[in-house]
Amino acid sequence: MKNLTGIFGPWGKCYTTLFGSVGGGGQAGDSGDANPERRKKVAVVAVLVIVASLVSLYITMVPHAPKINRAPFIGLGQALADETTKVIDNHGTVVPVIADYHTAGSTPMTDEWKTFAKEIKKHSGVTLADPVVVKLDETMGEPGISHADFDKIVEKHAQAGAIVLLVGLPMWELKNPLTLPNETLKIIAVHNTSMPAKQYFTSHIVTALITSRMTPDAEGTAEPKTPRQWFDKYFQVFTAQNYQSMPD
Repeated sequence: MKNLTGIFGPWGKCYTTLFGSVGGGGQAGDSGDANPERRKKVAVVAVLVIVASLVSLYITMVPHAPKINRAPFIGLGQALADETTKVIDNHGTVVPVIADYHTAGSTPMTDEWKTFAKEIKKHSGVTLADPVVVKLDETMGEPGISHADFDKIVEKHAQAGAIVLLVGLPMWELKNPLTLPNETLKIIAVHNTSMPAKQYFTSHIVTALITSRMTPDAEGTAEPKTPRQWFDKYFQVFTAQNYQSMPD
């Protein structure tokens, strides 16, 4: 332990500066190391040096979780609100359908929901109803809410201006097609799967659908600066005017 600097870096240098070297490095006749109080201090500092070095080594070598860019999800909430108010012409009741994870803690999903609600409330002619909270059964492998939940929600809120599904649409089934109680009810949804979605338009179930881009938007080389620009980079909006361009 003559040279702790080489072993423990700056901590070792600090130790050596404060207490000198330990062991056979003292001068003849130096009785400092024989002092019990000094030896106790030396031992304590040596332990602290080792612990600090191990912590430093851990921080340096153990990878940390990458920081999540939450701006695209804030932009998603903004875009979802924009499309919703557009299809109901800024008038009517909007019924949001969310999952429990949209309100659990501070997450990107929470950002999406809170931003959507905040933007909707800016429109005086639009009433935001209490959210319908559904529990998704991930064990069934469905991309969104179940057919049963969808049927119950559209029947109960048939007189609403729009129902907004932040949780994804039910899986399309030819034997059990989705239906709406009337032609005035609008469905806007976030599509959480890469499965084809044209049938939701051809069957007049949805008015607007937001999906992830198959590949990030390559237009421009500048880094997005606003949440809406981040949205445009990673998401896209489909309506009756452009759904034909969706993949089959």
